[in-house]
Amino acid sequence: MPDLPQAGWCANVLAVDSIVEMVAAIEATSAALPPKTPVGLWLTETMLEESVQPLQQWLRQSGCPLIGVNAFPQGTFHEPIVKDAVYIPDWSMQERLDYTVDAAAALSELLGRKGEGGLTTVPIGWSAHDIDIHAAADNIRLACEEIEKIADATGTHLHLAIEPEPGCILQTASELAGFILNHELDDLARRGLLRACLDACHLAVMHESPAEAIATLGHADVSIGRLQLSSAPEARGEHYDELLALAEPRWMHQTSIDRDSTLTLVDDLPDAQNLDRSGTWRTHLHVPIHLEHIGPLRTTQRAIAELLTAAAALPYRPVVEVETYAWSVLPDSARRSTLGDDIASELRWAAARMQEVNW
Repeated sequence: MPDLPQAGWCANVLAVDSIVEMVAAIEATSAALPPKTPVGLWLTETMLEESVQPLQQWLRQSGCPLIGVNAFPQGTFHEPIVKDAVYIPDWSMQERLDYTVDAAAALSELLGRKGEGGLTTVPIGWSAHDIDIHAAADNIRLACEEIEKIADATGTHLHLAIEPEPGCILQTASELAGFILNHELDDLARRGLLRACLDACHLAVMHESPAEAIATLGHADVSIGRLQLSSAPEARGEHYDELLALAEPRWMHQTSIDRDSTLTLVDDLPDAQNLDRSGTWRTHLHVPIHLEHIGPLRTTQRAIAELLTAAAALPYRPVVEVETYAWSVLPDSARRSTLGDDIASELRWAAARMQEVNW
């Protein structure tokens, strides 16, 4: 019997503040996962001040492939309140450029010669923030050029993948493609330095067809650097109060409301409290991908299958990563006994879906 295809998991689920803590948490979580399961790291700017040698040693000893680095959250991701601070610094700021280049240098060191990996990043910034879009485009070009220099010097293959997200400057794959073309970054895309990261939860909240998203990127010569498998809770015609009950203070939970094909987006789930309870509501809260329901609520699990099906028709295979990071705020009914067991359930489901589409 052939081996099932392997999706990786994203370590931004781990509430850690240092490289040493990261290694210990990855070891503990990986104990419940299949051997040599790929892993995507997240490294804050303070972690980048430390030696990555402990991570390098763990990767070597475990044999787990390194997917890349989630360079979206630049600061801590597990404070009691994060909200729109996760999008700061934005791409118009020198701090975002510096951090991303430092993360690329750390990634190249971890990968080693001939290694290949990417960095995911914020889609310019949060739309309500005061952002100079032209400065952001200039900094993205500079970042890609520096990443290319690092890759050339270290014999690695690196890229930067922008991750569209509801409520941000770039909310959809279509907007990302337009940004790249309008700001003359298409040469970077054609060379594979600038790519897209498609998150299934984000696509579902924006009601963006995965197949159309991939086609739009293809027409713009934008490759997909990473597919993030994630799912959103959904209330369709009922259970709106149960969805509202998922509101919590840590992360942004952008919520879309679709009524008769007219989409309304509110910044955060509590902002929908006084709205008319009708239509289809979807919330940006990464719930377990192997579950069709969270209590009485549906999930957008079907969007993941659609994304994998569309991506399987590409002439290349993007990296696949499960990115459920919100376990700590989910109901106990959605959890298993340990985080490792939770992630293992998701990985088994992902592998089965990937096998179904001949990944």
